[in-house]
Amino acid sequence: MSCGPDPSDWIAPSLPVGWRLLSFHFFVDWMQSPPHLANRVWLARQVRFEHESEMAKELESNLLNMFNQSDDRNCFDGLEDVCRKYSHDLSAMILPDIPVSVITEQTPIWVIRRTENADLGIGKYSVNSLKKAIQFHSGGPVKVGTKGLTYGTSAVECFLSGSDAAFPGDADGVVVDDQNQVRCVIEYKKHTIGDALDNHLINRYYPSPDGRKYKRLEALRLHYERVNQSPTPLVIVYFSTREPVIRLQEIDRLNDDSVDIRRDSGNINIDGKHSNDISKQVIQWLGIQI
Repeated sequence: MSCGPDPSDWIAPSLPVGWRLLSFHFFVDWMQSPPHLANRVWLARQVRFEHESEMAKELESNLLNMFNQSDDRNCFDGLEDVCRKYSHDLSAMILPDIPVSVITEQTPIWVIRRTENADLGIGKYSVNSLKKAIQFHSGGPVKVGTKGLTYGTSAVECFLSGSDAAFPGDADGVVVDDQNQVRCVIEYKKHTIGDALDNHLINRYYPSPDGRKYKRLEALRLHYERVNQSPTPLVIVYFSTREPVIRLQEIDRLNDDSVDIRRDSGNINIDGKHSNDISKQVIQWLGIQI
């Protein structure tokens, strides 16, 4: 089954030279009201094993070499530059790509982070220690709901979704300029059902059931805005897998029981358009000067 289009293809191609579109997992402390942004950022990646028994071997040096020789190293370095500017601590979480049914509390995961001598180092941990870290950075137990995830970006994420240490949510798209300054936070909202996209905008899902998602993103946006000392918008990009239409809304304010919209593009027909042409239109709407 197709997962549908990748919205980053409608943004990244028309960004100015030196600008980037980043994605990562981040934490908020849910014990604070409103939730307060934590300083930990994770770059999650998966590694596939032919057999689960391979995970018991001493793989640290091999995994670190693989990471350093891949595009993920460049992604890590670029994200680290941004994290340094905004006082975030970055780690790369290497998760096993194995069936959810075989994951246990003892299943290994690996963490890559900057060491005291400025090199990248790797350590082996367990899913149980991962759960403890999630709760620590989240201010306590955190759940996604009673059903958990039936689909997620990783098997470990799905496994944790049924626990009280749900894997942290991500920032779908963070637009960063050539000075590592965040210019915009973007949430992708995929529409898959037959009903019109217009009937499934944020007002239908906030404050319930998606209140926590948008409160997290607002905490991230506010942090960037305080450091930037300039407006840093939060924008939702809606897209349909059933019809060639997208829509953009910029959030003005998240109230306790409602949301105010600052700008709304209305429905944009993208039928037959190349992603580069769509991205030019989206970048223009975002107000990014090319």
